[in-house]
Amino acid sequence: MPFCISIASPLSNHQTIEVTLNRFFRLIILLAIPVAFSLAVYLQDKPVQAAGDDKQKSDQIALEAEGRDVLVIDGDTIMIDGVVADIAGIDAPELGQQCLHNGSLWDCGMSSAMQLRKYFAMAPFTVRCWPGDQQHSGKGDDFPIVECGIGERDVAAAMVSDGEALPIEGYSHRYDGLSKEADNAGIGIQGGDMIPPSEWRSGKRLDGESGRCLFATVVNGHYVSTLDPRYEKLVADKAKFLCSDEQARKQNLSYAPMQK
Repeated sequence: MPFCISIASPLSNHQTIEVTLNRFFRLIILLAIPVAFSLAVYLQDKPVQAAGDDKQKSDQIALEAEGRDVLVIDGDTIMIDGVVADIAGIDAPELGQQCLHNGSLWDCGMSSAMQLRKYFAMAPFTVRCWPGDQQHSGKGDDFPIVECGIGERDVAAAMVSDGEALPIEGYSHRYDGLSKEADNAGIGIQGGDMIPPSEWRSGKRLDGESGRCLFATVVNGHYVSTLDPRYEKLVADKAKFLCSDEQARKQNLSYAPMQK
């Protein structure tokens, strides 16, 4: 019986090139899928322009000040260059709001406001703010909202990442992602139980929560926050106390202006 050895025919140069190209195109397709997905998410998201300082945005700057000159009213409201505005894309606990952590109540609203104040007080660069996306802000059309940056730092993103505020649904996919990361890590308000700020403003409270109201009316249809250094000077003995700046606005009150 003859002994036979089968030897595969070597590929021609044309076949070799064809196989190589097929592998190359398959690799391109595999790489393109995640890129296309990321691009689709990016295009659906509203670009938040707070961070950065490129020339294209210089004409859009609405407000700017040194960090020490920014007055923090609560965890998501500031006065900058004489204008009171909400920081776009976030909703922080109200100033008098408490949260539950490891079985104990703590002043999460005051904590958020103090963290925001810390960002500005320690700002190594000028604070710059641009008009936010009013349509997706979750706020009334008649009240200013701003996206604020300190150099390359997006203030709202920092508040969400540090567990000091919740993202407003539909404003920024980036904020939503940062909130999930803070939740997974149990950071700040994400590490315990809390009433969503919108529900807290409607009167809902945790069991045992004192529900302090830390805004007060002053003369001439104005109000102030307890964080305002003018608070003791402006507030009279019979002042009416309010639980949020939103409540004050509903009563057609405006924040006490700075005297020049």
